[in-house]
Amino acid sequence: VGGHQPTSSDAKRLIGVAPQTIALYEDLSALDNLEFFGSLYNMGRAELKKRCGEVLEFVGLTERAGDRVAKYSGGMKRRLNLAVTLMHEPEILLLDEPTVGVDPQSRNKLFENILALQDQGKTILYTTHYMEEAERLCNRVGILDHGKLLALDTVDGLIKTHGGESQLRITTGHGVISRSTHQPITDLQAILREHTDIQDFKLHRPDLEKVFLNLTGRHLRD
Repeated sequence: VGGHQPTSSDAKRLIGVAPQTIALYEDLSALDNLEFFGSLYNMGRAELKKRCGEVLEFVGLTERAGDRVAKYSGGMKRRLNLAVTLMHEPEILLLDEPTVGVDPQSRNKLFENILALQDQGKTILYTTHYMEEAERLCNRVGILDHGKLLALDTVDGLIKTHGGESQLRITTGHGVISRSTHQPITDLQAILREHTDIQDFKLHRPDLEKVFLNLTGRHLRD
């Protein structure tokens, strides 16, 4: 990890972890939490104060810095969880389901934060069950099932290889034409030449969720 053995203190300083189970002290304020976790990395007082202000602003919690975490909403706790992760400016971030149980506004803010961290050159390992999140955020996606890596590629690469055919549905004056196809534009043009009474058409392309189901099956995981 960054040229160091994974268990070494040098490697650990490069890594920031936001666990799925929120790791905060709820009886303390947001600022107290940040100062405590920052102090574990031997940050000086001036550096600690500066860094607390930066991460609070980054996650949109500056105005609530003095409030006890117990009063925070689920989305605010998730954002503070990320802020704690960033205190020592790690190069590698491990984010385990960081949007579980959050409101749409906090979820969108977390997305903005993650994309901004990407732009800063951070390496992010993002674990999620929400395929639309992986499709939106990730450069490369690995599909895991029962601890086994089934596929690893870009989103477009996974869809092309494992997504299956697109579904084309065309409504004409005489009924509905449905077709599974790998060439929806070519097929649509052919149907347009054959039918002059087309009223509407819809195209459903395979997405990452279909890739996941195609690779892992549809049986329930109770």
